[in-house]
Amino acid sequence: MKASETRTWEIERRTREMKRIYLLESTDPSYEATTDFIQAEPHNVSDGPNCPACGGPTGAFRWAPPLRAELETWGNRYGDMAFGPSESMLLSERFKELWLKSGLMGLEGFEPVEIVKVVRRGKRFKDPPPAYFRVVPQRSQAAFDSVASGEQWEEPPSPRCEVCREGGNSKGWERIVLEEEPRENICRVRGFGGVLVDEHFKRFVEENGLLNCPLVPAEEAAHWF
Repeated sequence: MKASETRTWEIERRTREMKRIYLLESTDPSYEATTDFIQAEPHNVSDGPNCPACGGPTGAFRWAPPLRAELETWGNRYGDMAFGPSESMLLSERFKELWLKSGLMGLEGFEPVEIVKVVRRGKRFKDPPPAYFRVVPQRSQAAFDSVASGEQWEEPPSPRCEVCREGGNSKGWERIVLEEEPRENICRVRGFGGVLVDEHFKRFVEENGLLNCPLVPAEEAAHWF
């Protein structure tokens, strides 16, 4: 068996044995309830997390209180999730209440956010926004498998800490493959910047009809910069 065939077989085997993983996108292709946010000025930030091994940063600066935001909508309804320029996400009160009863893991925070302005880019519906809460996906001990994911680099990766997997200039990847199964149902993994969820999170979204939670199967989640 050729090396390429062996690698393909190994990826398929690992995918079969692990729970299904999805990339949480920031834009709903249907635009029905696409909702974004930016922090209202003036806003405060605090240092993000640091790697316990090398001490380097492993994420963006954190949005610090007071939490005030401007919403931007592109459809005809508000999303139960809203995405912005930080590691934070906004959840509607309905999402929050369902999540806290679900037994799922991977979100922290749930701090109320004051919505100070709404810009409607799509249909100009007049409903007031729901109450929103800021959450941050937890960082998992699971790691992105750069080789199995077909990741390519602008140049050979700079020396990378084996704990945080930070460093290097990526051109992109063909798929998302993880080295091990995350314990969390939604999280960020080592060596990958996006938010990943599992099949249990997907079922939670679908069964409750939650809006603006677009998911792409990991095996189809190619991305090139």
